[in-house]
Amino acid sequence: MANDVTKDTSPKSDTLEDIYLWRRKKLAFSVLFVSTATWILINIYGFSSITIVSWAAMAIVSIVFLWGSLLRLLSKVEPDLSGLEVSDEFVAETVGSCRKLMEEMVRWMFRVGAESEWFVFAGTILGFWILSRIGNLLDFHTFLFIGLVIGLTVPKLWEKNGDRLQKLSKNLKDRSNEAYDNCREKILKMKNKLQHGTEEKVKKAE
Repeated sequence: MANDVTKDTSPKSDTLEDIYLWRRKKLAFSVLFVSTATWILINIYGFSSITIVSWAAMAIVSIVFLWGSLLRLLSKVEPDLSGLEVSDEFVAETVGSCRKLMEEMVRWMFRVGAESEWFVFAGTILGFWILSRIGNLLDFHTFLFIGLVIGLTVPKLWEKNGDRLQKLSKNLKDRSNEAYDNCREKILKMKNKLQHGTEEKVKKAE
């Protein structure tokens, strides 16, 4: 008899993508809550990052210690820590997500640098300049927190309204190209007129 072999053909889930698209709402909310609490402690109450990490570690160790002690006291059974192990699949998924993100960033940088359309390059330079000006007004923790909030909101909004934004971007792109072509045509006409006038003056002088 032939054995039936069933394979899981469902697409694998990307943890980072699930977080910033709110597919795993509990995990995304936990990331947002922890980030907000950390930002409040650092910027409003003046705690340092090392202090917050130390307190979080003490809280986790204390909770685990109390849980293990109560479990041994009530059931006289050692706590099962097998669920706390980091699986190879999770490590491979995390590394793959980070590598994918870095590759996309490198591709985007080279794509913008080699882009033939002027407004893409100009818009990118303008965006980085605005980002540098904002960086002078904000500290590093606030900058990271704002970036995280944007990363948890913009992709979800883009997923819902991506078609509208693409149409709007296409219309803006067409109008920008039209305005650029008209301006370039006018400049070339003025240049030709100036050259023609200069040539006529040279002929008259001769």
